[in-house]
Amino acid sequence: MSRRLTTQPGPLDEMVGRQPTDLAFHTDSRTLVYLIHGVTGTPVEMGYLGRRLARHGWDVYATTLPGHCTRLRDLMRTSEEDWLTHVKAQLAFVRERYDRLYVAGLSAGGLLALDSSLTVSVDGLGVFSPTFFYDGWKTPWTRALLPFVMEVAPLGYLLFHQDGPPFGIKERRLQAHKRASYGSVSLLRRWIMGVWTRMTHAADQAISAPLAATMGYPIFPLKTLTNIDRLSTLVRRRLGEVTAPTLILQAREDDITGPRNGELVHNGIASIRKRLILLDDCYHVITVDKQKKAVAGHLIEFFELQTSEETEPQARMAEPSNMAALAAPLS
Repeated sequence: MSRRLTTQPGPLDEMVGRQPTDLAFHTDSRTLVYLIHGVTGTPVEMGYLGRRLARHGWDVYATTLPGHCTRLRDLMRTSEEDWLTHVKAQLAFVRERYDRLYVAGLSAGGLLALDSSLTVSVDGLGVFSPTFFYDGWKTPWTRALLPFVMEVAPLGYLLFHQDGPPFGIKERRLQAHKRASYGSVSLLRRWIMGVWTRMTHAADQAISAPLAATMGYPIFPLKTLTNIDRLSTLVRRRLGEVTAPTLILQAREDDITGPRNGELVHNGIASIRKRLILLDDCYHVITVDKQKKAVAGHLIEFFELQTSEETEPQARMAEPSNMAALAAPLS
């Protein structure tokens, strides 16, 4: 099924906490798919997926997490509690306006989706590249500093992690584009050991808000890694409470968080309907990488299955608990 995207007024126009960088697609559907980007990312990384879902006939909303798409100082002022509060408030808003609500998130956004499903009833979850263990082949060296940083809180504001190639992307053209966009970021290294106020000012001058809104932050304080660590601890502790049908998608070659993360979600949640799919030929940011078509195809197929099974006998609702598959590209 396919519908023409419209710009007509819809129930998403009054979304609580709406930001200019949010993406919304109205199709006059009674089903909404709510998308959550990763921490330090942007809604743009959910743009292709959102358009595919909308063309399929569903309304789509891709949120902007607090502290994102503006300035580094805004990111530094937010925490996992702010992200959770924001997502749950928006989900509560749309839950009252749609018959069906599906939620999908990338990386830490996937963790936010899992936790939020315990507060707001959802009809299905998509968890992409979940982040519990930094065990990919390009694990950030700064990860080793987190225990010390968490003990000495001010260090989280003074020490920064700088992202670099491959930026979670295997597709060479996208890699090159991101490298070109933030080529000058290496100049920030000299400021990383500076005082907090000076570092923040320097970074803010080098990273414009429009660039941050499309490309994300190339550097971020270790405080943010600490926030992600606390979020993962919270979500891991409550995985057994998750009962919503859940699709987990992860790259076999994930450069940041390896397949063990997806397996943890699949084995830890209590959902009867769950599926883990491992993708080849892509890295961490699977929503923009070489298998983005497969990501959209698998998500549409899984959510459609939940819709059709609403009228099926309970005996046909379960899928094999050990279901893991190699994903072939979909078009």
